[in-house]
Amino acid sequence: MLSQHSSPSDVVDDIPVTTPLLNTMSSSPALRSTPSTTTKKRNDISNPLLIPELLELVLIFLPPLEVLTSCRRVCGLWRELIDTSPIVEYSTWRAESIPGRNGGRITPRTYRRNPLVLEILSNFWVRLNNITSNPELPGEGSPTPKKKPKKPKTPPPIDIPTFLLPYHPICSALIFSNSPPIDITIRITLQKHTTKHIIARSYRSISTDIGTGWITDLAVLLNLMEEIIKLRNEGIYVEGKRNSLQAEMGCCVFLYADGEGEGGKRRECEVVEKVDFMCVEPWGVAILEGRVREVSS
Repeated sequence: MLSQHSSPSDVVDDIPVTTPLLNTMSSSPALRSTPSTTTKKRNDISNPLLIPELLELVLIFLPPLEVLTSCRRVCGLWRELIDTSPIVEYSTWRAESIPGRNGGRITPRTYRRNPLVLEILSNFWVRLNNITSNPELPGEGSPTPKKKPKKPKTPPPIDIPTFLLPYHPICSALIFSNSPPIDITIRITLQKHTTKHIIARSYRSISTDIGTGWITDLAVLLNLMEEIIKLRNEGIYVEGKRNSLQAEMGCCVFLYADGEGEGGKRRECEVVEKVDFMCVEPWGVAILEGRVREVSS
């Protein structure tokens, strides 16, 4: 089992994420050079995002995944601030006092699943569906074919370890929720319209080993992404507005009942969230429903 908190320098910065802000900043000469003290003061005035206090205020309003990936690549100043700022650590779920843990008593009202779970899955889903095969170009001097080549029935297989490699560091460095679950079970449901009236359904299940103890990282997401890639490689998943792919994530956590005093005992609760993967552009990922209920003893 991996440790609950890893060094910020271990967080991956290879996941492709782009924003207009980062594109503008990366082209700034002030960020690509190492200025002298006098020049640095002038740059701070001309570029407010070189002032650490203002930069912190900007970063805490950006999606956490972008902060831990693209933002760390902008320049050395940004990387150092992201790795050391307590405010940024808190907003990206790397601090000891993450949201909901301040009082030390997690209830159904204060229970939080790491928001980066949805961001990681969204990034993965867009990358997966944007992969296209490059058709062979006609040789020099050869006539252009009149008919377009037919699309293959099954897309070229994706090398799973290579595709998931960027996600390993970040999934092993971040926690799953503010109350670590005992085990996590994910049920994937895929519905595909093969003809006008025939619907094909496929089911996959992923379960962590309950004997390993508390789940303290996001490694289970790697298993989920691997199964989805397998569905694509096998030709079971295909894009289409009438198709659907959902993943129901269920886990057991120990929570205090709302309004309980200091002498109250923690109770085992079941947390279930249904994640929907849009099978057409813009390849959105969203939580359809979620619930927390006490498990009867």
